[in-house]
Amino acid sequence: MNSVIEALELGNWRKASRILHDTELADPYLAIVLMTVARAMSYRAVGEHSLAWTTLGRAAVLMLRRHPGLPCLAVNDTGAVDDVPAWPGEVERLALPVRLARGGEGDLLFRSVRLIWREQQELSDLFRRIDQRPAELTPATHILVLAFVEYLCWVRHDAGTWTRGTPIDDEAADIERRIDALSDGLRTAFLRSATDLRRLRYPDAGKMSLMVWSGGGTYNGLQRLAILELARRPEPPWGGSAKLVDCPARSSSVNAWQFARTA
Repeated sequence: MNSVIEALELGNWRKASRILHDTELADPYLAIVLMTVARAMSYRAVGEHSLAWTTLGRAAVLMLRRHPGLPCLAVNDTGAVDDVPAWPGEVERLALPVRLARGGEGDLLFRSVRLIWREQQELSDLFRRIDQRPAELTPATHILVLAFVEYLCWVRHDAGTWTRGTPIDDEAADIERRIDALSDGLRTAFLRSATDLRRLRYPDAGKMSLMVWSGGGTYNGLQRLAILELARRPEPPWGGSAKLVDCPARSSSVNAWQFARTA
């Protein structure tokens, strides 16, 4: 199980999925939780932010069923938490627990919870950034730039994009086809991702249009804006919390951030 958690901590959801699919592990329940996290990460790679959010929520619920005493983040009546506006369809969110033991089952539990917490924190941070628009960008262009940053962090600078093996199932194969559309720079793939992100904040918003793509400078112009946005961020992982300092970051996010800082 250590190899699965380590792969997910580094962002290698493909490797983790393959191990979980091919290996009979000692703790089948935890294996289901980690497979759920791996699939949520694959959804985020293709820009399905809302599906990634609800899937992480299912992983959190599974952990709470096994360990009812785990701390959760308090959600107010509007669904908002940590000064973040309410997500459509608020889900259960784990808090980072105190690390009571190192090694063995206690360590696996802590790292599993920390993994879910990190992914939920980063999606919350992404949601928060929608309202932090630079004055020079229109709201739609800003959201498209955020979606492009996600592409840099989850696809372009992920070694797995270029070295992957055979997908484990039909859904994974479809995800890889959609990742190929992003890596090929297809406009429709980026606009779909940005539409999903915008509708999280503005549920009644329409689809991102060709006008937004052109206004952002098409692929090259949006890439430049995304690099500038990424370079302004602190070192990953991102989540608006000092606790993230001690949390591992995905390799692809670190790669993208370092590239942006030196570009």
